[in-house]
Amino acid sequence: MLAALLLAAPMAHAGPLGFATPPAEIAARVMNNAPGSIVVGVSRQGHTQFAMQRNGVAQPGPVQEIATDGQPIFEVGSISKLFTGVLLAQAVERGDLSLDDTVGQLLAGQVTLPPDIAAITLRQLVTHGACLPGMLPGASPMADGNPFVHPDRAQLLTGLSTLKLDRKPPCNGPYSSLGLGLLGQLLADRYGKPWDMLVHENIAAPLGMRDTVQYLGPDAQRLAPGYEDKSPRTPWDFGALAGAGALRSTAADLLVFARALMAGRKGPLGAAAERALTPLGHDGTYELGYAVRMRGPADHRTYFHTGQTGGYRALLVFDPATQDAAVMVASNASAAAARMVDDITVAPAAVRKRK
Repeated sequence: MLAALLLAAPMAHAGPLGFATPPAEIAARVMNNAPGSIVVGVSRQGHTQFAMQRNGVAQPGPVQEIATDGQPIFEVGSISKLFTGVLLAQAVERGDLSLDDTVGQLLAGQVTLPPDIAAITLRQLVTHGACLPGMLPGASPMADGNPFVHPDRAQLLTGLSTLKLDRKPPCNGPYSSLGLGLLGQLLADRYGKPWDMLVHENIAAPLGMRDTVQYLGPDAQRLAPGYEDKSPRTPWDFGALAGAGALRSTAADLLVFARALMAGRKGPLGAAAERALTPLGHDGTYELGYAVRMRGPADHRTYFHTGQTGGYRALLVFDPATQDAAVMVASNASAAAARMVDDITVAPAAVRKRK
């Protein structure tokens, strides 16, 4: 029987969060009684544990340990970029694409692009080094708060054809969902399949991640209702920019993904997992691999990415040196994920310093 931990209020203990912190404590502190649901999973020393809290608008609920199967589904936002990065790593491993391939080469004969846009490489797209804005100029939030305005492929190409860059690539940032969304579309074009199908065939299905999808279908009732603070929010649609943030998933599935990446070339993703974690660039704040962010020296890096949509917040962080991983998915965009990022990703360096 799963034990109810009855942690409806935030923890009195306020030390740093880390892989050794019980998932129940992380859930209560990150959610801080905000409405919505949160699931935290931690995989440490070969043991995996999940905790969930479901709060009403006026009444917080208890934190409970939960099983792997049947967990609530959440929008994971920009954690989707890690999947796009792995798809690119797989394409490079196969020899189907090169990091030096350009947008102009891949869209030749389909659209006339400004020279600076045409010269952008796949390396620059996956490391936010293309000098692209966060999203297409002119995009404005719809009534549901979605700033991506779900452009289709034709609208994306039209937008690129008139786009003017402030600087000439390469750049160290800015962070660009447009760039990763474009990369996802280029991958879809290369293989003649929608981005979500590439994710399913090349990552989710081989890893047994049954709940990691763009479109929920019959499982829509498992999607935790989204909030921003105390205001309900509707799910987002990304259209041709799906590769930037369109996935829905569970904490359990994301830990499976993290373990596959940490396993490197000997794991189920093969050499692409090792390649995906290879440093490629810097965005001005973090060193970057294939869309994944990293902290720490070469002998002990911690890898992570956050995600946010209108009503959801997510974090995936893992440490291949210790094989520890943690995931947080919350159906409230106001959940305090930043604290968890700073605590966990800085922790390995602090531990080494004490040694």
